[in-house]
Amino acid sequence: MSDAKNNDRHIGSGGAAANDEGRFEEGIQGLTARPFGRRRFLKAAATTAFAGAAATMLASCSPQTQSDQADGGEGAGSTGQPEHDAIVRTVCAPNCVGSCGINAYIKDDTIVKVEPADFPNEAYHRICLRGISNAMQRVYSPDRVKYPMRRVGERGSGEWEQISWDEAIDLIHENMQKNIDEYGPESNAFISMTGNYGVYSQVMSGLLAATYDGTQLTNFGIMGDNACNMGFLPILGVQQDASCWEDMMGSKTAILFGCNYAETNMQEMHFLFDAQEAGMTLVVVDPRFSRTAAKADWWIPIRPGTDAALVLGMMNHIVSIEAVDEAYIRTYTNGAFLVDTSTGALVRIDGDYAVWDEVEGVAVKVAAVPDDMKPAYPSVTVSGELPENTQVPESAALYGEFTVDADGGSVTAKPAFQLLVESLDEYTPEAASEICEVPAEDIIRLAEMYVNDTPARLHVSQGTNRYWNGHLPTRALCQLAAITGNIGKQHANINWAGGTLMRFLFSLGPSSLSPREGHGASALPGSQWYDLVAAQQPHPIKFLWTQNYGWGTQGPDRNKLINEVLPQLDFVVVSEQMMTPGAELADLVLPITSYYEEDFQVVPAWSSMYIQVRDRAISPQWEAKTDYEIAQMLAERFGILEETEWRLDAKEYARIHLFEENLAPEFSTMDFDELCEKKVLAANFSDNYVAFESMRFATPSGKIELYTESLVEFGEQLACFYEPLESNRKEKADTYPLTFMNCRTVYTTHSQHAPLAWIREVAPEPWLEISPEDAQERGIETGDVVEVLNDRGSYKVKALVTSEIKPGCVNQRQGWWPKDFVEGTHYSSLLHMELNPAQDAISETNYSPYDNLVEVRLA
Repeated sequence: MSDAKNNDRHIGSGGAAANDEGRFEEGIQGLTARPFGRRRFLKAAATTAFAGAAATMLASCSPQTQSDQADGGEGAGSTGQPEHDAIVRTVCAPNCVGSCGINAYIKDDTIVKVEPADFPNEAYHRICLRGISNAMQRVYSPDRVKYPMRRVGERGSGEWEQISWDEAIDLIHENMQKNIDEYGPESNAFISMTGNYGVYSQVMSGLLAATYDGTQLTNFGIMGDNACNMGFLPILGVQQDASCWEDMMGSKTAILFGCNYAETNMQEMHFLFDAQEAGMTLVVVDPRFSRTAAKADWWIPIRPGTDAALVLGMMNHIVSIEAVDEAYIRTYTNGAFLVDTSTGALVRIDGDYAVWDEVEGVAVKVAAVPDDMKPAYPSVTVSGELPENTQVPESAALYGEFTVDADGGSVTAKPAFQLLVESLDEYTPEAASEICEVPAEDIIRLAEMYVNDTPARLHVSQGTNRYWNGHLPTRALCQLAAITGNIGKQHANINWAGGTLMRFLFSLGPSSLSPREGHGASALPGSQWYDLVAAQQPHPIKFLWTQNYGWGTQGPDRNKLINEVLPQLDFVVVSEQMMTPGAELADLVLPITSYYEEDFQVVPAWSSMYIQVRDRAISPQWEAKTDYEIAQMLAERFGILEETEWRLDAKEYARIHLFEENLAPEFSTMDFDELCEKKVLAANFSDNYVAFESMRFATPSGKIELYTESLVEFGEQLACFYEPLESNRKEKADTYPLTFMNCRTVYTTHSQHAPLAWIREVAPEPWLEISPEDAQERGIETGDVVEVLNDRGSYKVKALVTSEIKPGCVNQRQGWWPKDFVEGTHYSSLLHMELNPAQDAISETNYSPYDNLVEVRLA
């Protein structure tokens, strides 16, 4: 066992005292977002600012003495590098979206330094304090789960005993087999999340459930990452897409809705700075004066959860000044398709769609694009010239009302675009202003900027996503981009996510997710897992195994979880690196390797077109194992190892199932051996990728579907707006008047980095952001301990009074653990998981952590 294991040591100087009042106020003043005068950081600011800040700390953890550091150290030559035996290229990949390449300097099987690794495009050469702290502190933390630990006291009591791996696997086997015999295999449930962007980590729950005919609880909705996808799906037929970051150079305008890239995509923020320096105007729509808003040319504070109304107001004005692109609408969308005004159904003639030919004075047929000529998302590959019968005539009407002989008889019909125009009537800039609290003149100015200062790009992200109505802004933005001819256009587009991560996961073939022939998983929506387990419906669930999931802090309704859900589970297994709040509630905790200890892992990226592989840099610490190894051990214990694909090592499984059998040619044609040799390759998408460039879509018609027939029953056939579930204009606001947001912070990716000492030096403790107006009304000053409460729960925290948040809102920077708050309370007890019927009709209700009303009072 290495010295690192024996010493249980922290590397570095340790964290700040969390209860030091002076340090709290000093730290908070330094953390709030302020404009820097001119917006420009140095080009690599977003990638090196924290590395620079941490340079002294890194030097302090080096094995060299001060005199060694001055002359480069014995054996270091003139480079100033610490003594090392090897430099291993690896990947730092929590769900901070960057998947940054890392060079780990190794001495005596211990990491002594990390720095950015090279990329084919040096724009992706970066590192941050989070990544540095993860490598240098989390890996060697005394708080790591070192051995398999079995609960011996009551759940949550903190009483554990160390057991062997054989005993741990026996326990899992015993409990799973008991459930299989008594309740059926579906009573064993599995869920994975995004704490590790490695592919195996992302799909492990599905692989385990499929091996043992168990229940896989899906994760997109319960992550709160699904609403934007549901905005994309009805109109564009894809879960998500975006042009590459490099395409921003050439844009004249970029409008960001709910995007705080300076904190959540900080490694990509330099692309925005470069584009601004080249003349691009940056607009940020956000209730908070975020770090990104501080660097924008125009910040638009908006009432939370009302972005769709703002966009609809923009569209109303654009239509009124006749700034729509009618030729584009006719050619590339279903805007000319006729709709039966009595039923809302699209008109069909002999099964084909119908448009009104204004020259011929008759309805004519338009066929759907054949499925084999559409892109099979996540691939963008298309083939063949479109048949003539799929083309919309240039003389097709976009406006008017017509009597049409159609399948089933004569109907009164209007073009879909006519209905779209009519749907915008109620969203004049003045009416939209009343809803979103953005002045009407600003809505007009923003609309005219979008259509005149072109190419103009739209970006949407999690800030709009995490409301009960969170799919509506994305749907409206897709519609705005479509009627102005901006989808598929270079330096423009509607941009949500992109990158290789979700593309790769969506393109995994059936064989890659079916390790045991003849067996498979039963899927249930993760957004309902509390209710399903609590009710033991539609079938009993008695066993739960979680991986890469901080469910003790990153989920809704903590009180319901503890009091109603966990008592129904006979056995809970958590695979973890640290004893997290979720792990503390388990019956068995398994020690998992860090990024630097995995044998082999494939790592895509949320926001770039690269794929990387990660090899082992250091030996597993203590008794940690990979998720893949544990799955192999369990298969052996069940006596099925050799009859399943678990018999393959992780690298060979990846070669065959993740790449060769990948459904997207952009991945299946990659040279796997070259990838393993070079550690990073671009997937085979076009250089400077432009989303939707083929202008063919995986929708029923093969076109952009402005009008969605399948959502008529919900009144969402066209983009619309309705209030958040817990809107501050509903009756509940009489008691709980403040909208409670819990945004990510630059200092930690959700809960993963919060305990680390270097992070605590710059963010010593949690705080609640509250506006001066709201604070004065409640007699609250910065540093006061306040109680935040609603009808679901409460927690206590110190207040930060700041003008950087819109009155009527409060924000709790998220990721903190219960032990970080006064009296061990936690904000997750405030959050609901109410289902949205329209979202469930599209995919799965999105967890909406920002759509919650609260009151704040002095504790």
